[in-house]
Amino acid sequence: MIFDHIRNKICTLLGGLGILITGCTKAKYVWSTEEEYFKVPIWKEHVKKFKKIKAQPHTVKLFIGDSITEGFDLNRHLYTDSLVNMGISGDVTSGILKRLYLVEKLQPKKIFIMIGNDIRLKIPMERIQQQYAEIIQSLKLSCPEAEIYVQSVLPARGIDGTEMTNEVVAKSVRDLNQFLEKQCVELNVHFLYLYPLFEEPRDFLKQEFTYDGIHLSDEGYRFWSAQIMPLLTD
Repeated sequence: MIFDHIRNKICTLLGGLGILITGCTKAKYVWSTEEEYFKVPIWKEHVKKFKKIKAQPHTVKLFIGDSITEGFDLNRHLYTDSLVNMGISGDVTSGILKRLYLVEKLQPKKIFIMIGNDIRLKIPMERIQQQYAEIIQSLKLSCPEAEIYVQSVLPARGIDGTEMTNEVVAKSVRDLNQFLEKQCVELNVHFLYLYPLFEEPRDFLKQEFTYDGIHLSDEGYRFWSAQIMPLLTD
């Protein structure tokens, strides 16, 4: 179990950097752009697995997003049942849009979404916002009985090892979060502004909440769990 936990952390770290080692030994995938990402097997392999998920409508609490969501061990951190994790390392808003039909198929009771990898791949902010708005609107229409929780993108820490780069990323994250908050108000869905809860001064992710500056440590996941636990009760 300890080895598996360490291996999962390493794989999540490499996935966030654009490198995934399947099983940490068998295959190596590298990408640096959105186009390259969809050419590697990661996304399709996960979608194939998600297609096999079966549940009664209006029962599951579903989490969807990128590597931060995928690394969230829901059963270990959240003390409730009927949890589904549809996080995929490296995914972006366009990838979420392509697989929303899987969410519609399950008709979840609650949906928690967090996706911020577009910013790291330097996708234009206008397109990020447009696609994120489409995601929220689509979920509203296709899952009318679900409670939707849009979670703000979290801060990072020392992106690419420089304070200046971190500031550039932080500005984009703040801009996206402001847009998401406005969209949630307009569409009458929940917005969870987690950013300031995870932040140290000057837009840095708290050191104890991360092991690589981007992905969350166990302590980070425990803290995140505490914020959303009250929302999981029926």
